[in-house]
Amino acid sequence: MELFFSREIASGARELDRQESVHCIKVLRHRQGDTIHVIDGCGNLYECRIISVDPSATRFEVTGVIEGYGSHPYNLTMAVAPPKNIDRYEWFCEKATEIGVDTIVPLVGDYSERKVFKGDRCERILISAAKQSHKGAVPTLEPLTAVREMLVRDFAPDTRKLICYCGESEGKISVREALSSAAANYIIMIGPEGDFSREEIALALEHGWTPVSLGDSRLRIETAALTATAAVYLHSI
Repeated sequence: MELFFSREIASGARELDRQESVHCIKVLRHRQGDTIHVIDGCGNLYECRIISVDPSATRFEVTGVIEGYGSHPYNLTMAVAPPKNIDRYEWFCEKATEIGVDTIVPLVGDYSERKVFKGDRCERILISAAKQSHKGAVPTLEPLTAVREMLVRDFAPDTRKLICYCGESEGKISVREALSSAAANYIIMIGPEGDFSREEIALALEHGWTPVSLGDSRLRIETAALTATAAVYLHSI
């Protein structure tokens, strides 16, 4: 089943934009009367019937809705510093969407090599990955955020706040132990190539973050981030 995307469908829009219309009509060769399926990026899947074919704006009517399509039983925010090679961050965004993530926050820390992040291309990748992996929700991509700002942010009381880094720290536990009991909300932080600074770690501990190890292997940023994403997913199934 091929999925299309329309963020406006939830507010009453009944046509695909030019890009989705071209894919629908020119590539997949759908015709008037065909049934198509459209996600709204908020978790819903709409069954629709095409009423007019137009490569610039294909119109349809909604015949059914499935709520929570392709959802997962937790809310996960991955706050991850983009590496110098942005292609690797885009790969993480794609694969994390396929596995199950709700929010991605690009971070800039004391030791970050990349201090500028443009999210337009990542936004498109998130939509494409949601469609490919049959998920009604598209992850939210937040603007570039300072590590220190994220560490002091207020979260829901039941949020499990985990910060992963290479160095030793008092109270550091394995990711398996950190996930040993289920939680409704998770926020996991992965630092830049140079890791978090001592000052950032101290601030994290001061604000109740749990220091976590992902094992003995030294992982690239995107590998560590995807490992943490998969750990939460596998713990929930």
